[in-house]
Amino acid sequence: MSRATRAIRRGEAGARWRLDGDDRGAALIIAIGFVLMIGAITAGLSSLVTSSMNNRLSLTQVRNREYAADGAVEDAIVAVRSGIDADGATCASVGGNTSSTANSVAIRVDWHPTCATLLGTEGVPVVQHNVVFAACLDTGVSCAPADVIIHAQVNFELDASGDVGHTYVQSWSVDR
Repeated sequence: MSRATRAIRRGEAGARWRLDGDDRGAALIIAIGFVLMIGAITAGLSSLVTSSMNNRLSLTQVRNREYAADGAVEDAIVAVRSGIDADGATCASVGGNTSSTANSVAIRVDWHPTCATLLGTEGVPVVQHNVVFAACLDTGVSCAPADVIIHAQVNFELDASGDVGHTYVQSWSVDR
């Protein structure tokens, strides 16, 4: 039994605990390791926050471009549909284009018709105007395939009177 243990058991006032030599410095190493671990976690989190803040601007620009192209294609679909109803456009009609600005982004939409004649439910031939739309940033020239943001194909089904009876979106893809 050690001297300190005997002194405590006897109730001596000046008794002190002594650590054996092999435990010295263990608490210091644990404390330093803990501080280093907390520092590494903090550095990683601050790096994540910083990169997220930097990416926000580029993601905002991409989002604004896609929303502007989406709205421009929808406007072009409405314009083509009303043109078919008003002018009685045929499959021989040439395409066209529109330009619009949304979210401070100028977008050009080019379209061209591709038509087909099918038998309707009553056995009457029904002309379907399929129109392909391509939206890109407006540079004043037609949309190049590599620059297209949104591709859409829309079917304008004509009824017996020659007006658009139904409008179907056959495909809609965001390319950039």
